[in-house]
Amino acid sequence: MGLPSCKHDHARYRDGSRCRDDRRKTSSRLRSIGCANRLIFLTGLLLCPFVGAAEGFRVATFHAELTRKGPGILLRDLERGKDKQITALKQLVEAVDPNVLLLTKVDFDLERRTARALGAVLGYEYTFTHAPNSMIPTAVDLDGDGRTGDRQTWARYAGEGGMLLLSKHPIKLKFHLNDLLWEDVEGAKMPLDRDSNAYPSTQARTLQKLVSQGLWVVEIQAEDTKPVTLALFQNQTPVFDGPEDLNGLRNRAQLVLLSAVMKGTYGDFPKERFVLMGNANLDPNKGEGDRSAIADLLEDKRVQDVKPESELGGIATAFWEKAGAHRVSYILPSAEWLVGQANVVWPETGPLRTAVEKASRHRMIWMDITQP
Repeated sequence: MGLPSCKHDHARYRDGSRCRDDRRKTSSRLRSIGCANRLIFLTGLLLCPFVGAAEGFRVATFHAELTRKGPGILLRDLERGKDKQITALKQLVEAVDPNVLLLTKVDFDLERRTARALGAVLGYEYTFTHAPNSMIPTAVDLDGDGRTGDRQTWARYAGEGGMLLLSKHPIKLKFHLNDLLWEDVEGAKMPLDRDSNAYPSTQARTLQKLVSQGLWVVEIQAEDTKPVTLALFQNQTPVFDGPEDLNGLRNRAQLVLLSAVMKGTYGDFPKERFVLMGNANLDPNKGEGDRSAIADLLEDKRVQDVKPESELGGIATAFWEKAGAHRVSYILPSAEWLVGQANVVWPETGPLRTAVEKASRHRMIWMDITQP
């Protein structure tokens, strides 16, 4: 079983319902890496406490922090097969073995070579990715620092820190909202300067897209079942701004947008058999940002928040040296799903703990869902 990803003739991407996941062949080196990885299966059993225990359809999300110092370097590391972070990620994925895995903060390239390479290393036939808004240049100052030429989302280089969906089943893109302007979202407050004028400028306001990296709605077609709809997102960090609260307001507006998506405001969205999944970059109880925005989403009657926990960190999904433990990534299934096992992966002991802590400062969340 696998997911097709978008197949492209050139570097430009296509949008819409005909977009499919990528099933092009990977390099012989990557296929060799995949075969070699299978040889360590017996050893891997020690790292795989969740394999074989799935009850229904297993979904997972992980803020992988798979970025490098420049474009193309992550692909190089994948092809070499010696990167310790990637090895740790593979151990983590083998331990959970989800049907569908959303990775956030993963470098993007227009030819999708990185996506296919990562899918091969992690054992997923089907991949889907889309150009993040860190790819999109403008000629204006979008962040108020006086310098023009900003991208729609701050990044050190074009394509840094996008999203990647991996699956054992076919993927179909229903729609995405990467092109939606912030000012066009109802109820999405925008920043003002001290004189109550548009910040940083009226021109910037007419160009600023709301989505930071991505908001996609896709269908997963597992065997012998109705499609499962996933709303996938990676939100703006609500810090690193000034008194105008540019980033904080953008983060809040992105959560408002998720609620509007569930209402069907921007495209065909089902009333059941859906899952919201991704990195909100916001904790409902502590830290920077408008915490009421994520609290409102968690309390929405259309979804259920089962609060998965880990052995070491409870419900927290990120652990920063100075800021401490925060819950910033989420899986929110629609209200009618029956939720079986659910977990934030951070065990107290063993080789899996070592892998988890080497892979990222964030922790993977997974959940088994079945229809009632």
